[in-house]
Amino acid sequence: MKYKLFILLTLIIIKAQSQTANTPVLSPPAGITTVIKYDTAALRIPNKSFSIGVIKTATTGVTETKGLLKGKYSWRKYRVELSDGSCTNGKIKLNAAKDYKKGDSITVNVYTRKWLLGGKGQFLATAKIPYNYETGIKVLTKGTFSKAPGNHVQFGIRTFYNNNMSVDKWAPAKNLQDFIMNFNGGHISRSKGDLKIDNEPIKITNDKVRLIASLAKAPAIMDTLQIVMDYIYNYKCNITSQGLGHDLTITADAYFDKLINATLVKVQVKDSMERKSFNYLFNVSGGSLAVSSRGANGADGLAGFDGIAGTDGSVGSAIVLTSTDRDGNVTTTTTMGPGGDGGNGTNGSDGGGGQNGYNGGSITIYYTAAAKPYLNLITATSIPGAGGQGGKGGRGGRGGSGGLGSPGGTSGMNGLDGMDGLPGLNGTAGKIGFVQF
Repeated sequence: MKYKLFILLTLIIIKAQSQTANTPVLSPPAGITTVIKYDTAALRIPNKSFSIGVIKTATTGVTETKGLLKGKYSWRKYRVELSDGSCTNGKIKLNAAKDYKKGDSITVNVYTRKWLLGGKGQFLATAKIPYNYETGIKVLTKGTFSKAPGNHVQFGIRTFYNNNMSVDKWAPAKNLQDFIMNFNGGHISRSKGDLKIDNEPIKITNDKVRLIASLAKAPAIMDTLQIVMDYIYNYKCNITSQGLGHDLTITADAYFDKLINATLVKVQVKDSMERKSFNYLFNVSGGSLAVSSRGANGADGLAGFDGIAGTDGSVGSAIVLTSTDRDGNVTTTTTMGPGGDGGNGTNGSDGGGGQNGYNGGSITIYYTAAAKPYLNLITATSIPGAGGQGGKGGRGGRGGSGGLGSPGGTSGMNGLDGMDGLPGLNGTAGKIGFVQF
């Protein structure tokens, strides 16, 4: 029992000593004045860095740290503790945070450094360094862009801070995750990550596209980008088929838009084969629409097969002759017989004919009396497909070589090359018609 009580008292004493060691005594030593300075020109916001400096005045003189103060005193002689972030050689890196920092500050405590253990020694100074915080935002655009449906707008958001500094961030949207964005008449483009004006004119209210942005951590801080449409754009509607060109129906009307003081032409293109429709709205002063229906090209003819090479002639057989002279001596003579003739190569086959191109689709334009003066701004073209190229004729087979012999065999004749196929005929353009209704 006494042994357990002794252990318990020992642990209590050790814990008390530990707590005492970890509790700073915030009273600077007598005769020494220490001041903490910070870079007022730097932006002090979460996940950013800024510099500090330490000026120490004692009876032995004044020392200033390296870095911000451009002194000679080493940071290795100090230990810095922070309420947020980390400090290396006088450079404070703040932690990331999503909360609004207005009224918040970072507490900085400076101690002498223990050389042996690297821990903190005597307390020297403390300071509360205020965070900068956001005071406003503004939605920006960059470059020139067409103020018409279907076009892209490069945009960004400028954030203003209480120290009169600002930071710009530009699309794509992954760079703008600190903001909440709502759209009217537009959306974030999946392909480019920028603002895309909706393709459908009906989705645009009162000729205006709006992007309303607010700061996620303080939604009351907000701004609105408003783009007034002028509908000046040269649109193209190209319908391409894998066979016969699609027949298209175009409906055109015109009206005066008082909001932007301009005459607009409203067009709908219907593709009955694909059961799709495309809507356009353009300004008669600078806008237009070109519509085409293209038939597919004919397929190229297949190449002919090459002829088969003739077989080589066989080698002549050996002929052995034996003779005996009057003295009874036997003489043997070996000669080679004639070589076999090489076989003829077979002819290459003819290439296949190219397929005829497909006809372009017919296009009918229905227009109102109001649209009639502006029909020259709507062009319709039926484009036939080109005929396919004829296939190349196959090459004739090589004649076989004559066999070795005495005499040698005759080489076979090469086969004839096949003829190239005939090209296909081009398709025919469809009809273009105009009907007033």
